[in-house]
Amino acid sequence: MTYVSVITLVAYVLVLALLAVVSVIDVRSRRVPNGLAAAIGLLWAVWRLVLGFAGKHMGLGFKAELLGPAPDVVVPPGFSIGGISLASGILGAVVLGGGLLVLTTVYEAITHKESFGGGDIKLMTVLGLFLGMERGVICLLAACVLSVVYVLGRALLQRLVRRSAMVASDSDASRRGLSKTAGGSSKPFLSGAIQGVASERDRDSLLAGTMPFAPFITLGALIAFVA
Repeated sequence: MTYVSVITLVAYVLVLALLAVVSVIDVRSRRVPNGLAAAIGLLWAVWRLVLGFAGKHMGLGFKAELLGPAPDVVVPPGFSIGGISLASGILGAVVLGGGLLVLTTVYEAITHKESFGGGDIKLMTVLGLFLGMERGVICLLAACVLSVVYVLGRALLQRLVRRSAMVASDSDASRRGLSKTAGGSSKPFLSGAIQGVASERDRDSLLAGTMPFAPFITLGALIAFVA
């Protein structure tokens, strides 16, 4: 692996690490910090400059390495991450960020419902600098598909929990009826089941309307890098 390839691999790893931090914050507080989005953009600028100076040091030319495609990187188990040029990165940022902003504005104007937050748009914009337009679109599509699968899976799980709670409550009511007839008593299982379902609903309600999207963007970026 060449010197510039190592630099590029380090930049990609740092991007994914920052995305992981953003994902955790988004899950906990439902926000994407502007500082971390800016850090990803700054990392891209520093990375391109370092590539330029590395190219000058190796006799390839500062401008050629600064503007030209980044070196391809091979990561285990043999995935190849193709490098993009500076212009492709800027184009990816403009298309992803601008396109997502327009789409969100139109959608919210028509439906009067919230869509992508400003933090998600900023995150996709700076991520487009590393992915370019084609990989950026793959990242966004993968993130959307994964989020839909998650929502559907969560809805199915909630339905199964409610159904189990109903079956348990019916069974509990039958047992208590038999116990009263026999002059005994039974442990109130129904209240515990209802409480468990209620707590599950409370936890899931945090995702209603403001579902964190950064984790899906992170997974989409992983897919796009090796696509």
